[in-house]
Amino acid sequence: MNTAQSDTSHTSPTSLISSRYPHTPASAETLLNMRGAGNPVITNDGKRVAFTVWETVPGEQKRRGRVWVADTDTEGGEAKPLTSGKSGESNPGWSPDGKQIAFIMRPEGEKESPQLHIISAEGGEARLVCKMPNGVEEISWSPDGSRIAFISLEGDEPTSDPKVLAPERYRRLWIVRPEQAVPEPITPNNVSVWEYVWSPDSQQLALYSSYGSDTSDWYHSEVGVVSKHGGAVRQLTNLTIRQARGLAWSPDSQHIAYLSGRWSDPGRGSGEIYTVSLESRQSRNLTPDIDCSPAWCHWLPDGRHLLFTAVRGVTHQLALLDSSNGSINVLTADFVMQWDQPALAITPDGRSFATIHSSSRQPSDVWCGTFTYSDEQPAGIEWKQISHLNPLVEETLTLSKAERITFASVDGQQIDGIFTPAQQQSTDELPPLYVSVHGGPSGADCDQWNTGAQIFAAAGYAVLNVNYRGSWGRGRAFTDAVLGDMGGKDLQDILAGIEYLVKVGKVDGERVCIGGWSNGGFLSAWAVTQTNRFKAAMMGAGISDWHNMHAQTNIVDADILLLATDPVEHPEVYRQHSPITYAGRVKTPTLILHGEDDPAVPVAQAYAFYQALRSRNVPVECVVYPREGHGIGNERDHVRDFIERQLSWFARYVK
Repeated sequence: MNTAQSDTSHTSPTSLISSRYPHTPASAETLLNMRGAGNPVITNDGKRVAFTVWETVPGEQKRRGRVWVADTDTEGGEAKPLTSGKSGESNPGWSPDGKQIAFIMRPEGEKESPQLHIISAEGGEARLVCKMPNGVEEISWSPDGSRIAFISLEGDEPTSDPKVLAPERYRRLWIVRPEQAVPEPITPNNVSVWEYVWSPDSQQLALYSSYGSDTSDWYHSEVGVVSKHGGAVRQLTNLTIRQARGLAWSPDSQHIAYLSGRWSDPGRGSGEIYTVSLESRQSRNLTPDIDCSPAWCHWLPDGRHLLFTAVRGVTHQLALLDSSNGSINVLTADFVMQWDQPALAITPDGRSFATIHSSSRQPSDVWCGTFTYSDEQPAGIEWKQISHLNPLVEETLTLSKAERITFASVDGQQIDGIFTPAQQQSTDELPPLYVSVHGGPSGADCDQWNTGAQIFAAAGYAVLNVNYRGSWGRGRAFTDAVLGDMGGKDLQDILAGIEYLVKVGKVDGERVCIGGWSNGGFLSAWAVTQTNRFKAAMMGAGISDWHNMHAQTNIVDADILLLATDPVEHPEVYRQHSPITYAGRVKTPTLILHGEDDPAVPVAQAYAFYQALRSRNVPVECVVYPREGHGIGNERDHVRDFIERQLSWFARYVK
């Protein structure tokens, strides 16, 4: 593997002057008042970028989205809003000629469905293109500009009185011609389309789709194609136990590249890069021995090389893959993009791209990149910051710089983690440690902006994030190692990280607490049933009873995948891996937080663990947030309570 690394030290325009001003610690208000960027898209000529900015509106509980635009030849802070934000606008898409932007806008009033609109790239009034009874999502222009595709749910919304158990609604693919108001269905009404992408010649679309409509059918979908005129879906793959995502067409429209792996969360995944031929329907693994986790790919115009992003350890890289021989040339070895799914918006010629970048002391912003060349071949990437959305955070807050760590687990396996030091204390004592466990388990904690870590650091805690087994960043075998071993080596990896920090003298080993969301909530609950290492815990949207989880969740195949068995055939495995089975052992004060409308991990999981601990006089508190799903973020007051309640709980039992 040839490696060409580019400079990875990115200095904010404000960082040179921020040290002159008095700083304040991060708090719940930090998160509530920050702007967030997402969905960057770039014009075909690479000269402009559009993206969504989510921001707080004074006096309102929910954040609103606006479409912003920026010129790529202007660095830092010249981005500006294109839409008003009155109704909530998001998911922009440039027309191929760069003169218009399609986007999704929800009409004023929460009960209205979001619809497809178009606005001039220079601004003005937006135009409603068509109106779908159930709204639209995932819009995409055809490369020739003649059509816009989108997904819309089929059928009426299920009644809530009475609630009737029935299959979920199908996700149907539609197209509409920009100057007309009549949409046309492309896929049959018994196909659910989870992902799609136009072919370069605009004649067909690649799909990841299923013949079942439930969210769990995502686990059993296939890659296929459908004509732009509509019709039956032609299946190309036979994936059996693995899933696919990240579809990308070859320039000649004859091959489709995709990512494949075994993943816990529908729609998310980093795996290995495959290609499938439309003519032969033969699939080929281009990266069978790769030691990182590719997350996105794009075919370059030569039809031979693919540009791809990957999670590697706690950072991201961009590299070129030669599809003819599997050789890899790393262009940027250390450039963190959004969350754990690094991706680019790229021009057709592959020379310019946009993404979201952040660091532990610099919040997320839009950045653009271009290739540098050697002997007429891409050799590296030059990066430039395009937006500057949170100057108050950068200039006025005291922020901790994260440290990347690697340590050995119980069996010698090397584990990656991120350590965020506590901010300066008035005494010489070592700080308490908060272990923040990521969800998934398919996922990764990367060295990027982490509001939660900054808030805990400001409150006097050191913070540890661990990419335990099941995480992305070390290849397929490491990711698959958790399957059938939930609560096994993954927990041991976390405990090994704690002991490493204690051994090197960074934290107080007698004051350690743990918390996490989703699978992080499961591991937190599991940890307090297996060890008394922790002074306190937070179980967020966590699984306490795998049997009940299977009975109520909307992703029933997730637990079958993770536990590697069937609940009817082997109920003892479900009991063996359920925290509630061992609730009698718990002595750790435990805070339980959950969204009342969580479809993935139903709220009964919280109630069950709460009752089990309460009946045994373990200090426990259960807080359920109305109108929240699998995460807390719909309403401002909920987010504030979510943060402050954790700090109060840990202050009581840890500090």
